[in-house]
Amino acid sequence: MTGEESGALPGKPWGGRFSEPTDRDVEAFTESISFDRRLWHEDIEGSRAHARMLRRIGLLSEEELGQIQAGLDKVAAEFSSGSLPFRIEWEDVHMHVEKRLVHHAGPAGLKIHTARSRNDQVALDLRLFVRREAREISTSVEALLRRILVRAREYRDLLLPGYTHTQQAQPISGGYYFGAYAERFLRDRRRLLAVVESANLSPLGSGALAGTTLPIDREGVAAELGFSGITHNGLDAVGDRDFVADLLHALSLLMVHLSGWAEEWVLWSTREFGMIRLPDRLLTGSSMMPQKKNPDILELVRGKAGRVFSDYGGLLVLLKGLPLSYNRDLQEDKEFLFDAVDTTKACLSMMSLAVEGMRFEEPRVEEILKGTELLATDIAEDLVRFGVPFREAHAIVGRIVALAAGKGIPLEELSDADLRTFSDRFPAGYAGTLTLRGSVERRSHVGGPAPETVSRRIDALWKELFGEEPMPGASR
Repeated sequence: MTGEESGALPGKPWGGRFSEPTDRDVEAFTESISFDRRLWHEDIEGSRAHARMLRRIGLLSEEELGQIQAGLDKVAAEFSSGSLPFRIEWEDVHMHVEKRLVHHAGPAGLKIHTARSRNDQVALDLRLFVRREAREISTSVEALLRRILVRAREYRDLLLPGYTHTQQAQPISGGYYFGAYAERFLRDRRRLLAVVESANLSPLGSGALAGTTLPIDREGVAAELGFSGITHNGLDAVGDRDFVADLLHALSLLMVHLSGWAEEWVLWSTREFGMIRLPDRLLTGSSMMPQKKNPDILELVRGKAGRVFSDYGGLLVLLKGLPLSYNRDLQEDKEFLFDAVDTTKACLSMMSLAVEGMRFEEPRVEEILKGTELLATDIAEDLVRFGVPFREAHAIVGRIVALAAGKGIPLEELSDADLRTFSDRFPAGYAGTLTLRGSVERRSHVGGPAPETVSRRIDALWKELFGEEPMPGASR
């Protein structure tokens, strides 16, 4: 019998206990179909596996299973085509799938919810969604890493100023620079793959909170859906959103890295820095100032990072005061999740375009490097080699830097006589050994910027990510 036939209130799901219909304002306030409809694929996938399990344990006939599977095909087609009518009194995606299934499959569809609650149903859908999105975003990060490593090899010999506190610090190379971002996004990829594992247990069979008396096959359903195992406590499983928080944590750190890089390139593309150039296809104009070329995609990546951080913070605030087990508050987790996923994917796409299209303005970089104090640390460390304690060497080089600044020349243009004014430990001919390229080449230890060290690391990262696939040749 349908709910109407059994005496339940018409139009009110699960209305047998109630004496009046739900207020329409309450229905509008409590509905989630306006946003959780995007879980329809996961909901139908879980329903198919659940139905096959019900057949295996004898709670569905073969004919009923066929009717349910055919009905789910039709429901999927309705969602896919956008022809399914959404009704707020059906509340959520789960009820829409079930109602349309009953419409297409008849009485057999009424059995789909056997041994299942919306509580474990939504927990399943979310795990399937999070697992899929974490994999997809990790693939997008790999695509970004591919472009970064190609750039690292292309610019491995280009000298650049390295910065701390946004002040020139030591000389590095373009390969070392891009390699730094490769390391960051490699960690992001690993975090995303760890999210796949954290979401990879099936909660189906937990029921509302304490399972079911029916002889279900949880392990079989989990294996069919590609899970590595099952959850072991229904009271925990139906309210668990740790795996959602894991994903939003990973996305937040990913956005930290994207946003920081965007900020750097916003600065480096200004006339004052002039170190990089983006192609016109990635820039926008001004409504008033004809000369402007604005790096809006970088600014928006920087700005949208705040949205993802807010999504993560909002989820944690949502979860922080919930008693066991399921509470309707958890309906709100999806908007945080969906927004963070969509925003991060869009930002990854834009940053990949920027990496692919950017070019260093090499003449400007060379001009910047002509007037630097980037070799100060090298001179101090050489004094250590010559027997001077480091703190004393630090003070000596500070005075040498002041002399060069007073003369308006870079450190590498000082003479032996200039240097020996401050310490007689400098050997004859030492001043002639000071070069920016030499400074980079000398730092050949693991993690250093020497060309051979950088090349080895680039090759190792490429092999880790892409196996024996050859790296595309990069011409300059």
